[in-house]
Amino acid sequence: MYQRRPNKPLRVIHSIDELPVLCNCAEAGLLLRVHPEVVARMAKNGILPGAKQGQAWIFRRDDLEKYINSLFEGVKSVEQ
Repeated sequence: MYQRRPNKPLRVIHSIDELPVLCNCAEAGLLLRVHPEVVARMAKNGILPGAKQGQAWIFRRDDLEKYINSLFEGVKSVEQ
């Protein structure tokens, strides 16, 4: 019987410093843990700041970091 392999990316980003300064949709998707097509759709809809170069979207690493931080604004952190 055929056993499906879980959908795992070939590469995982553990730190934002592992990304280049300018990222494409695939690299941004690794950081955000979403499919590259979702990243492109987010950029097209203005959710994620990016620039279109030809047919490819590019993103600044700093903008991706600001986007992630904006997701947690207003969320109380657990102090240890």
